Amino acid sequence: MRRHLLGLLLALLCLPAAAAEARVTTGPCVPGSTVSPTCTFWTGKAMYVDDGDTLHVRLDDGKAVQHVRITGIQAMELSRYGSARQRQGACHAVEAANRLEQLVKQGKGRVRLSAIDEASRSRGRPRRTVEVRIGKRWVNVGRKLLMEGLALWLPNRAEWAWNARYSTMNEQTAAKRIGLWNPSHCGFGPNEGQPIKLWVNWDADGNENMNLTGPHGEWVRIKNLDPVNPLPLGGWWLRDSDLRQYTFPDHAVVQPGGTVTVHVGRGEDTESDLYWGLRNAVFDNVGRDKELGDGAYLFDPQGDVRAYMTYPCRSTCADPNQGALELSVKVRGREHIDVRNVAPYPVGLEDYKLTSRKSVYAFPPDASLQPGETLRIVPLRYPERDQPLVKGWGKDWSVLPNGGGAVRLRTFRDAVLACVSWGDGRC
Repeated sequence: MRRHLLGLLLALLCLPAAAAEARVTTGPCVPGSTVSPTCTFWTGKAMYVDDGDTLHVRLDDGKAVQHVRITGIQAMELSRYGSARQRQGACHAVEAANRLEQLVKQGKGRVRLSAIDEASRSRGRPRRTVEVRIGKRWVNVGRKLLMEGLALWLPNRAEWAWNARYSTMNEQTAAKRIGLWNPSHCGFGPNEGQPIKLWVNWDADGNENMNLTGPHGEWVRIKNLDPVNPLPLGGWWLRDSDLRQYTFPDHAVVQPGGTVTVHVGRGEDTESDLYWGLRNAVFDNVGRDKELGDGAYLFDPQGDVRAYMTYPCRSTCADPNQGALELSVKVRGREHIDVRNVAPYPVGLEDYKLTSRKSVYAFPPDASLQPGETLRIVPLRYPERDQPLVKGWGKDWSVLPNGGGAVRLRTFRDAVLACVSWGDGRC
């Protein structure tokens, strides 16, 4: 009898542990996807919301409360934390935190966390995709905040299951100009309504950390599309999808129809070239295996996004010059690449670059072709000797191997417009 009672007592003592273990499950990270990686899932209760991308959760196993960083999104930063009435911060920051708190309350605090790698961390915090239980279904809060324009897409190499979907949502929401994407959401700003263009050379030529300046290094270019009025940028700021930020000096001005280039590395500022002053690359490269990418965002002093570029393109990727340009190469002797305009209209080339293996050539802002014209790029020639229809890549070695290869003409959002291959290379 005693043995029976002892066995029953031990069984009862083990029930909570067994129940806790049962709450940890595995399955596809993305429900209904046949190509999704496998995730581990935990359930728990959200104790409180820190900001738009962070919350505290007590898991159902009864362990200590976890400070969870939501995977795949970046909300604007709070400067003061607390309840909804206490919160202060950058434009959009309080809205994002309040909306996340609202979603948690709708789910009565019930949350489900998931990760490809249980050890994933962001600044010491567990990195997790977060869902709340609303009604009879789990609602992905990252997806919700992106769709409402309350966060930027922040791709992740380790937790990549939602990268492509989040990136697509980010583009679609931006096209609707809501939330972060409304250029006057934070109020009437400086030079309100002035047309601005931005593009980023995220894939520098060669070793990126060794090429942070120069025309083929890592940079962001801003163009003032107003033909009459200058664009003062003092106090404006530039960032990527993460927390890296550059604030423009008071003297920064983009002249009518002109450009200013912000180089990631170090140098002496001029009217047309500014320097972030960093020692390492900022913008993540496209990685198709994990659906990686990034973005460059220009904010005015009030916190409105006034110009931006995200990459790679996932939804509306058509280019007006598709089919307008042809490539040809000479790989032996003094090698060169020819770009010919086969369209009946002029084509500007500032939106494009050439890639060959790990080498990247970004066309300068003044490069353009009239109908029938050909622009020649000579790898073993320096840009100081550039002419309107002959440009130097500035290399000291061949970029066109005799045995075979391919050269692609790409947009900065990584869409391919033209390609030429030779030998064992393939387009």
